[in-house]
Amino acid sequence: MTVIAHISDLHFGRDLQPVTEGLLASLDALQPDLIIISGDLTQRAKTSEFAAGQAFLRHLEQPRFIIPGNHDLAAWNLLERFAYPWRKWKRYVATDLEPIMQTDAFMAVGVNTARRLGLSLDWSRGRINRKQIRYVQEMLQHVPEDCLRIVVAHHPFWLPDSSLSRSLIGGREAALQGFHTAGVDLILGGHVHLAYVQPLEGMLVSHAGTTLSNRLAPGQPNSFNVIRGDRNRLALEQMEWRGTGFESIQRQFFQRTAGGWQPYDEV
Repeated sequence: MTVIAHISDLHFGRDLQPVTEGLLASLDALQPDLIIISGDLTQRAKTSEFAAGQAFLRHLEQPRFIIPGNHDLAAWNLLERFAYPWRKWKRYVATDLEPIMQTDAFMAVGVNTARRLGLSLDWSRGRINRKQIRYVQEMLQHVPEDCLRIVVAHHPFWLPDSSLSRSLIGGREAALQGFHTAGVDLILGGHVHLAYVQPLEGMLVSHAGTTLSNRLAPGQPNSFNVIRGDRNRLALEQMEWRGTGFESIQRQFFQRTAGGWQPYDEV
């Protein structure tokens, strides 16, 4: 059985030290096969924040998989944002903005959905283009049938009605169609600091809240998710910060059917 810890929106620069220590303790107890970090390592893409993020990543004893988010682009230094937007990321975090990882049990494909410039005045919005969709399809086309297929992208492909003002990712419809054709099982993300799981087009969209920062959405504590299972059945567990440590507050079960992933009740 594969065990994956999904954390997101760490926002170093606005991080909470006790929560960070609690997360590291939880990960040590969990011993996941992989830690997925779905963007926003930093708050303002400052050098000091990237250095703090790098120090945190070095504390992780388990394999990790990380993609950038919109906060990992400089917000005010426009020269940096447009001329060399990912220089700090490549120096402190990883040279690959769209990593892949494959084992006998799963394959994860990362997509960088953060953009230097958008059509909207809100540059925090994300987008996925056709080249990136083809990239996902190409990476997954030779994966064994029983291999769990995961896409990691920072921005949301689904939002609850109460959060639609945050905007869905641009290029969503083409991406969902392409992902479905490629047999994607899970789409993991963050951005909105809201934890949820939603079946969509036969796939599961799962978002983690902000795991370490004080930039909390109303009613949403710091959280991360734990994914257990295989390509037939999955359990998605939400872990919330309760002041002294992370505790399990909800576990949802899903099974893959001819029509895609569906919820079921564990007996």
